[in-house]
Amino acid sequence: MINARSVINKLDLLVATVLDLKPDILGITESWANGNVLDGEPQLQGYQLFRCDRPSDNRGGGVLLYVKSSLNPVEFHTVSQYGEHVCCQIGDLLVGVCYRSTNVSVVGNDMRLNYIVFCKR
Repeated sequence: MINARSVINKLDLLVATVLDLKPDILGITESWANGNVLDGEPQLQGYQLFRCDRPSDNRGGGVLLYVKSSLNPVEFHTVSQYGEHVCCQIGDLLVGVCYRSTNVSVVGNDMRLNYIVFCKR
């Protein structure tokens, strides 16, 4: 898991890291991606990209999940009110990444938000 704080501005470093480590799965928080960033921009060769941008106009947040294409991942939709998360299914395994902001303008005043993303089969 990597907290990238604007990975869009660090794509060369991300590509170099992936080429060096060759991870099967890579989760990134604080992608800072938004609707202006096309899926092809943060795409990595040989990986399936799953993403969830921050659902507001506030800068920051967002998550990316990369899974080797050879693992045949399939996007998995959760039953959750949790804002910034994405999951996929690899065979019987569910994999996900989530980010919970401490910014009150993003999550509101209810700091009791559940940290667990509930998956429904």
